[in-house]
Amino acid sequence: MWEYGISAYVGLGHSLVESLNYLKLAHSYGYTRLFTSLHIPEANEETLLNDIKKFISSAAALGFSITADISPRTLSLLGASFRNLSPLTALGLSTLRIDYGFSPEEIAQLSLTAIEIELNASTATHEILQNIIAAGTDIKKLRACHNYYPRPDTGLSFNLFAERSQLFRAKGIPVLAFIPSKASPRAPIFAGLPTLEKHRGCSSAAAAKELLASKLLDGILFGDPSVAEKELSNVAALDPDIIELAVVLERNISAIERHILFDTIHTNRLDPGEHVLRSQESRNLAKDSIIPRSANPRSPGTVTIDNQKYLRYMGEMQIVLTDLPADERVNTAASIIPEELPLLKFIGPGQPFRLKEYHHEA
Repeated sequence: MWEYGISAYVGLGHSLVESLNYLKLAHSYGYTRLFTSLHIPEANEETLLNDIKKFISSAAALGFSITADISPRTLSLLGASFRNLSPLTALGLSTLRIDYGFSPEEIAQLSLTAIEIELNASTATHEILQNIIAAGTDIKKLRACHNYYPRPDTGLSFNLFAERSQLFRAKGIPVLAFIPSKASPRAPIFAGLPTLEKHRGCSSAAAAKELLASKLLDGILFGDPSVAEKELSNVAALDPDIIELAVVLERNISAIERHILFDTIHTNRLDPGEHVLRSQESRNLAKDSIIPRSANPRSPGTVTIDNQKYLRYMGEMQIVLTDLPADERVNTAASIIPEELPLLKFIGPGQPFRLKEYHHEA
């Protein structure tokens, strides 16, 4: 089951009240997973410990599945240990994030408790995962989630992300990754918290769409805390099974052209062309004549509709994949926004997709 999630932290620049209000807002948009860190500085021990307990209990009461990055010291403060995690499950924690410093045997032992264990998908290798499984780990208790990267230039490449994600997907282990907030990046770097470096500076919706389209994940989370409400709503509205492309319209397109663009879910034909994606639904939507407009050269990402000069092809909508010359029989109707051009490689034969008129995210 696909998961949309958020990150929130008590004591890192946000009051408990602010954090709880954020949980309620995200929950109202359907977010179901929470990532948090339970590292407690000694100077704030008493105050933060009480706030953390309220925060986790409140998130669990809302229905969030909660993953926590936790230190041995915090475990002790919460009355737990790696041999006894029951105080954490009683609080409402569902998943323990394990990163560096744990042997395969220790991970196997933890997997026999009532809590799920989350591995770092960004640093895992085939050998590491095989050793963890061979140690007797209950694979049904394993999850994986990629890192996020606050510092520019340090995020993963798409190829490494894909390679590491496939290790877990092949074993049936759920794997998640992070997208950044463009409107509310976290201090002190303010460069977003993405898994993929290419998503730094992207809109959250564009980053989410690419991760969805890759079919390499079981969910995505905002890395940045206190994400703008518009970003939350835009990402929550995405359908994991349909690739959505944001487009900027050409001036003076007709009502029938707008109808063809937006009033259906399109399907790329099972036999698409070498140079274009072809909507198999679009010609049936051309109930009125499509008048020719000025012919323009067609660059990758151009959305076109054949006009009445193309006879029986009138109404066919295509998305251009390579540079093509102007053709008086073809109207240019819209252009996919540049940051979503990478989505085109995921629209294979028979893949459903929809177009949506572009508006600034936040």
